[in-house]
Amino acid sequence: MVVTVSTAISATPQRIWDLLTDWENQGEWMREATDFEVVSAQRSGAGTIVATTVRIGGIATRDRIRVDGWQPPIGSNPAHLGIVHLGWVKGRGDIRLTNQSDGRIRLDWTERLQPPLGLPGALGMRLFAPLFARTFRRDLTLLQTLAERG
Repeated sequence: MVVTVSTAISATPQRIWDLLTDWENQGEWMREATDFEVVSAQRSGAGTIVATTVRIGGIATRDRIRVDGWQPPIGSNPAHLGIVHLGWVKGRGDIRLTNQSDGRIRLDWTERLQPPLGLPGALGMRLFAPLFARTFRRDLTLLQTLAERG
């Protein structure tokens, strides 16, 4: 299953990046996740591992992610944060920040998720696809509010 959501944010790329990579406080904008904990020795960059509890559609699981893409915003260069899901649901997520001509920052977030349990999991995930999209859109709205509030 692939879910892509996007928004334009009136904040600096660095402000957005700081919110994206403030691991313990991600629950402020990612409401389906709680109990964030950095479980690796390093706290930033590729190789960082973060554990969290994720609850969507009444199903909760402990998820671990490993950062595998780390390109912070420098000047007008695009930024990229890539993660690999290591928990019950496998897959990857990519968040990209690019400058728009109107001065805002475009944030594109794509999640490619592989369901557990074979065919039953695939059917279940397909049923939940609209809920995942709604959840990620809500997350981006909350992130936008936090970033623009400064």
